[in-house]
Amino acid sequence: MDSTLGKRLLQAGGALLIILLIGTTGYFLITKGQIDIFTCLYMTVVTITTIGYEIINLEQYEGARAFTMFLAFAGIGLLTYFVSTISAIIIEGHLRESYKKRKMEKTITRLHDHYIVCGVGKHAMHIIDELIATERHCVFIEIDPVIIKEVRKKFPMQLYIEGDSTSDEVLTKAGVQNAKGLFASTMDDNLNLVISLSAKRLNPKIKIVSLCLNHSNQEKLKIAGADTIVSPNYIGGLRMASEMLRPGVTTFLDVMLRDKDKNIRIEQIDITEEHKGKTIGQLKIDDLKDTLLLGVNSNGDFLFKPQDSYEVTPGDSLIVMTSPEERIKLEDN
Repeated sequence: MDSTLGKRLLQAGGALLIILLIGTTGYFLITKGQIDIFTCLYMTVVTITTIGYEIINLEQYEGARAFTMFLAFAGIGLLTYFVSTISAIIIEGHLRESYKKRKMEKTITRLHDHYIVCGVGKHAMHIIDELIATERHCVFIEIDPVIIKEVRKKFPMQLYIEGDSTSDEVLTKAGVQNAKGLFASTMDDNLNLVISLSAKRLNPKIKIVSLCLNHSNQEKLKIAGADTIVSPNYIGGLRMASEMLRPGVTTFLDVMLRDKDKNIRIEQIDITEEHKGKTIGQLKIDDLKDTLLLGVNSNGDFLFKPQDSYEVTPGDSLIVMTSPEERIKLEDN
């Protein structure tokens, strides 16, 4: 609520309460206590709301009609001011929210190579957090306004679309045609299947990572268009084994993910036609102080710590440990 409108509401409400108090007390004194307090209050309300019904016989009491005239002029004006202030707050709230949504939808239409998170379940908050931490544009889709409010409370500037993730119209609003990747992250495998199918039909080039709670549904999700399937039970089992067998490694990775200052991550840099013919040395990776080249993925074959003379080709991917800022430099190199 705007602070000026809030102040006006408090002032109008306070003045209205004072008028009700003056009116109630005035009628009680004019009638010399012969009329009970509630009836006096009722007479005051009837007067200032212009109903005009005489609950008290004003002819019997000296000055009653003059007092009622004063009360009517003062009270009706204040009541009108109070009602108009409330209306202004409601209308302004709707207009502001409508304006914000239109502005946000325009921003989303200008996005390219962004990521879409479909369904904010137990895992999606971590996805959004990681995308923001690594400075990647993303849009989330959620049908439940309560969940949207919770996400916006944690990520105030986060773009979103309120709607059903399985709808082509909603996916289009989220910019699926221009998106680089999509997360089907609802807690329902059937919904994730439909989301994957719809998104792949709208944008055949988009990469889809889908959550799969039931292991038997993995093949169906792949057929529907999901490129990668993530099973929480499988990942959890691997993590438990790693904690037992290589605790130092898992601790190192956890510390790296929690570091909010540099946000160092192990990233993938895709080699494009612009890099054709270049060697590792010509990419000048060593000039970036927070970047370490770990290996090259060439059609599924990994070459660890390649020499500076190694020539990259389109389709290769560099596996590097780097910060978001230096990742962007590498991508633009």
